[in-house]
Amino acid sequence: MPDSTSDVCIPTFTTANGAGLDGSNPSISVHSIQVAEGAGLLFGSGKASIATSLNNQGLISLYGTTLSAGAIDMPNPGEIDVFANSSITSPAFSNTTGTLWVYPGGTLRLADNPVQLQNENLSGGNWLVSGVLIFPSDISQITTEPGAAYDTVVSVDTGATFEDAKGNNPLTTLTSVGPNAVLSVPSLTVAQNLTSQGSVSVGTLTVNGTYTLESGASAGVSGSLTATSVIVQPGATLQGGGTVASSVTNNGNVAPGNLTVPGNYSQASSASLTEQFGYTLHVNSNATLSGALKVTVNPKRPPKSGATYTALPAGSINGSFTSHTAGFALATNANSIQVTKQ
Repeated sequence: MPDSTSDVCIPTFTTANGAGLDGSNPSISVHSIQVAEGAGLLFGSGKASIATSLNNQGLISLYGTTLSAGAIDMPNPGEIDVFANSSITSPAFSNTTGTLWVYPGGTLRLADNPVQLQNENLSGGNWLVSGVLIFPSDISQITTEPGAAYDTVVSVDTGATFEDAKGNNPLTTLTSVGPNAVLSVPSLTVAQNLTSQGSVSVGTLTVNGTYTLESGASAGVSGSLTATSVIVQPGATLQGGGTVASSVTNNGNVAPGNLTVPGNYSQASSASLTEQFGYTLHVNSNATLSGALKVTVNPKRPPKSGATYTALPAGSINGSFTSHTAGFALATNANSIQVTKQ
């Protein structure tokens, strides 16, 4: 068996069992471990101490493990999967392009901030939460390093828990989601303005300020989005169903799947409303319109000639769309926009 002076190498197509899997070896202590791409290392309910470095390009599974290492490096396609109550202690845990995945029923506590979380800026790695993940610090920015081969991804499943050392959601301090960054959460409340240039997918999002989608951003709403105001800049897209509980200023693209705006909706001359035939943007207050209405169809169920739908019902309408997709006719009324397939 390896000891505290051993440098352990696990080659491709090899799976090795570490501490605590069969009860006969509750702990291991080695000098270093290297897990090659395509290799696997399984740890059970024991202690694994690595004096210097753990380089993981394969798959490490933790089943109730206390893992400590001087440094952990996890480049793509390296992955750590957590299936039971485990912890990782490493002052130099680097997940630049790898994946950390906490499975349902699993809990992982990170004793130290990963290298990619500095000054509340998370700048690398895939962080997938289906169980419980505990970060030491909050996150105010999610960014992807310029030239990085992979996006920074934070994905939290419904019913999962993502928290800081105090038991709070570390994303409540979030102020920005940078270019190529991905955030997917069932619900989130932030106490300040929020700006996005990346991809944000939420069930329920509450922004106690202005939510601005800048160029390159996409935001999907499946439940509700509440903010003082929502601004969609050129090159950005707001999409999905549910409710946007604020006024919306569209300078880019809005693509509803039966989306409701209780406040006002304003569309600039350079902006577009993109709807699949039969879907609707509901505006309860005033809609001030310009720009384009782009109508798409479901190729499996295309509308027949003469078919109509209400593209935009509103409390009142000022102006109208200045252009629309060929093959459709628009009728602008005091409280609605009707679309007819020609």
